[in-house]
Amino acid sequence: MEAYPPGTPEKVQEFISRYRIFREDTDDFNFFTQEEIKRRQSELLRRQIQWAYEASNYYRELFNKHKLVPDDFKTTDDLPKLPVTDKKTYMQRPEDFRLKFKNPSPFDQFYDVTFTTGTTTGKPTPFYNTSYDHFLLTRALMRYMKIACVTPDDIILNTFPLGVVPHIGYIRMNQIAMSLGAPLLVGNTGSPFPEARVHRSMNDLIEMIEHYKVTVIGGIGSFCRRLIVEAERQGRDFSSIRNVLAMGEGVPKGMRDDMRNRLQNMGAKNVFISNPFGFTECQASFAECYEFSGCHNYDPSLYFMEVVDQETGERLPDGETGLLAITHLNRRGTVLLRYLIGDISAITNETCPYCGRSGQRLIIKAGSTYGTRTKELVNLKGTLINPETMKSEITNVPGVAEYQIVFTKKNLNDPYSLDELVIKVAVTDRDKNEVAKDIRDRILLAAEMTPKVEFVSPEEIYDPSKTLKATRVVDLRPKE
Repeated sequence: MEAYPPGTPEKVQEFISRYRIFREDTDDFNFFTQEEIKRRQSELLRRQIQWAYEASNYYRELFNKHKLVPDDFKTTDDLPKLPVTDKKTYMQRPEDFRLKFKNPSPFDQFYDVTFTTGTTTGKPTPFYNTSYDHFLLTRALMRYMKIACVTPDDIILNTFPLGVVPHIGYIRMNQIAMSLGAPLLVGNTGSPFPEARVHRSMNDLIEMIEHYKVTVIGGIGSFCRRLIVEAERQGRDFSSIRNVLAMGEGVPKGMRDDMRNRLQNMGAKNVFISNPFGFTECQASFAECYEFSGCHNYDPSLYFMEVVDQETGERLPDGETGLLAITHLNRRGTVLLRYLIGDISAITNETCPYCGRSGQRLIIKAGSTYGTRTKELVNLKGTLINPETMKSEITNVPGVAEYQIVFTKKNLNDPYSLDELVIKVAVTDRDKNEVAKDIRDRILLAAEMTPKVEFVSPEEIYDPSKTLKATRVVDLRPKE
């Protein structure tokens, strides 16, 4: 088994030919011509638009408001007739984006749900999959792994946390191994559950990697690096690792090089450290075929990408930077059309020189990461968070006099260390331990992470003699 991704279209075809599951996947849109991809996507879009008009409360209202009917959409070029859908709208009324057919088929049964975060109410937002969606997603995840050069022969370790609500990182990492028929180890990291000991420590994961000779690890980029740093400190044998799927946040070149060098010090050779770009609304990540090659739309039969102007919502040409919008092409659960992910990105439709795929891919326009967070949402530990959600939760905690939300790093001198969420609080007459527990519980539900609570004097947060108003959100993390 080669340790590094092939790097040329010819070598990619050789790689695919070695594995029956890849070799028999002859209907992979990514290897069609651009003309055929557009034709097939347009066929799927027409059907998806009809489904949305028939069974989505939100899109039926939107179509009627703008005097649109399904026949107005012949090809993907017609999508700009439809206004974009923003994250706030979806979060306010998620059930209206769920298709509800008058005569559902057996495949329209509810199968599973994952959640986005950042709502104005503090409640996670559900994203529903039917059996229909689950089957298609399983095939799509196999294609994702085909791009990322993960094979049925690999031993995969899922390092994503087992959280309070279902999250795509944890769930889809497990499903990835199932889609390949590959051996899977699940780390179950995360905040301890008081009623049962179901979580494991980082050191447990290090033991698993060394004992089972894990070849692929997947998880939040900064956590993967922290695990590697600790393993190197312990002098572990990580010679089996050949592929790191560092997801959930931007992983720039320096961070990749640092992880690769540390892995080499532990015996690994030519490790492929990729930075897939994922979001709940596409249920997995868009994958690199080679480092910095661009993040491929892993299944163009399911998703169509656009980049739109931040002010007008108009589609922008290839290579220009704007808001990333996705349209579902073949879904029966939650369906989104021209939906703004919340990141500023750029895309291309050109054939990839590294692998020969002709589907869309995200490209890097600045620095070495694929997306820049918008002002409204903050990316912390791979999760898009709306600070307004946390403000609402904290102000409802009895005993809080002043507060400040701080996004920082475990070690500010190390730009690649783990993100950390700190809530600085000044209290009135309530017990500090009770206040801290209340805040941690509320933020865990609202933002899927447990903050560090620090108690300070009110003046440290807000001194009216010096400032007109308090600064409620501070981001201390180094800028890329």
